[in-house]
Amino acid sequence: MLIYENYLKRLLNKVMKKIIATFTLLFLLIPLGYSEGKLVFVSMITRHGDRAPFANIKNAEYDWGTGLSELTPIGMNQEFNLGSQLRQRYIKNFKLLNCKYDNQSIFVLSSHTNRTVESAQSLLMGLYPAGTGPVLDNGQYAINRGFQPIPIMTLSAESKLIQFPYEQYLAVLREYIYNSKIWQDKTKEAEPNFAKWQQILGNKISGLNDVITVGDVLIVAKAHGKPLPKGLSQEDADQIIALTDWGLAQQFKSQKIAYIMGGELTNRIIQDLNNAADGKSKYKMTYYSGHDLTLLEVMGTLGVPLEEAPGYASNMQFELFKEGDTYKVKLRYDGEYVKLPIMDDDDSCTLDALNKYMQNINDKFKK
Repeated sequence: MLIYENYLKRLLNKVMKKIIATFTLLFLLIPLGYSEGKLVFVSMITRHGDRAPFANIKNAEYDWGTGLSELTPIGMNQEFNLGSQLRQRYIKNFKLLNCKYDNQSIFVLSSHTNRTVESAQSLLMGLYPAGTGPVLDNGQYAINRGFQPIPIMTLSAESKLIQFPYEQYLAVLREYIYNSKIWQDKTKEAEPNFAKWQQILGNKISGLNDVITVGDVLIVAKAHGKPLPKGLSQEDADQIIALTDWGLAQQFKSQKIAYIMGGELTNRIIQDLNNAADGKSKYKMTYYSGHDLTLLEVMGTLGVPLEEAPGYASNMQFELFKEGDTYKVKLRYDGEYVKLPIMDDDDSCTLDALNKYMQNINDKFKK
């Protein structure tokens, strides 16, 4: 009998522990489920998808199937898949956007290049896929297969908002980067290979900027499964690609350089957030279709520079949540939350705190 009573006590203790644990978990989950508040607005930047390189390697007969710098079918697919992921997050999960496109719910702005416009088109086809488009009075789709057109605005070639004009970009590099100690040290480290690489590839290589040019070609060739140029070892190719990634990221490790080229867009996005919070915006999302440099510039401006160049279809979102009378902001890069110096343990900060943070950056670097 005593053994049976002890068994019942142990069983009761286990049951009570499970009940307490369950209620504790529920108690913890309730505030967590509502801690973010309601997602009310998103501002987003993307890099275009896979593209043909800007130049060719003279001693390699690569055929990209499209013109130099143009978006490839691989790139279109990358952006479409990203759009599908964003549909899951912002339409199905957070219900920020409606299942069917509402006129003027999204504002899309692209730099003045084919690859960014086509990338935006591809992403939007994933966000609002075939079958979600408008229907005529007779029940038939307005456009075959229910395609949903979404307007894409394009900046002029002279605009600095999303893509700094190339000659001005080079001028900034010559003034601030190419003469810096870290750039010179890295050049000296790689310089013994320059003559060998130039002979193998046929392209002039006298500095890291030339390495970045051929590195871009090798990165694209690797993505397309193309063989290395004859005579170039895998070790050499890996070194050139690593130098290319390092060089692009290094350009924006300086917050000042990042601000010169990315301050305008960063301020505009923060203004987008304020317009949404103040009820001045009719949009639920603003979307800027840009480049790897666009992401590097904005992240560098905010004081969280990237360690390597963004990949194709890399993306970042500024998410605005409303919790009571307070607006909070979270920042995502490639699906992971980014912690700014002003952010709390939940990777968020108030919109007011972000405004003050950006104002301090403006005061420090704005001429």
